[in-house]
Amino acid sequence: MIAHTTTQQSAGGCTFTFERPAPGVMVVTIQGFDKGELGDGPLREIATGFGLGGPLELFIDASQASGAVPEVSDAWTRFFAERRRDLKSVHVLVGSKVVQLTVAIAQHLSNTGSLVQLYSDASIFADRLRLARER
Repeated sequence: MIAHTTTQQSAGGCTFTFERPAPGVMVVTIQGFDKGELGDGPLREIATGFGLGGPLELFIDASQASGAVPEVSDAWTRFFAERRRDLKSVHVLVGSKVVQLTVAIAQHLSNTGSLVQLYSDASIFADRLRLARER
C-alpha cells in the first residue's frame, strides 16, 4: 500500500496542495488566483500518480480558487484531453461562478465527455472522495 503523502507548490498568491490518501486517488486543493507562475508543475505532479495501479481518480478542491489566466485554463484542457486514458474520473468542487465557468469550458473543449464532474455541494464531493478512499 502507498503511504499517504502530501506535497505543495506555491507562487504568486496561488497554492496547490497534492495529497495521495489511497492508491489510485489524488486530491488537489487549489487556493488563490493561478497566473501561471508554477508553469506545468501542477500538471506534472498529477502525472506522477499515473500508472500506479490503473487510472487515477482525481479530486480537485477548487472551492478556494478565485480563477486562472486563459493560458492556465488552456493547459488544463489539453491535459484532460491528452491524458484521458490515465484518468478514471475527475471530480471538481467549485466555490465561485467564475471557477465553475472556467472548468465547464475546459470540460467541453477537452472533448472528454463525462470524465470531469463539477460539484458546488461540498458534502457530495466529500462523499465521492470517501467512497474512492474505501475502494
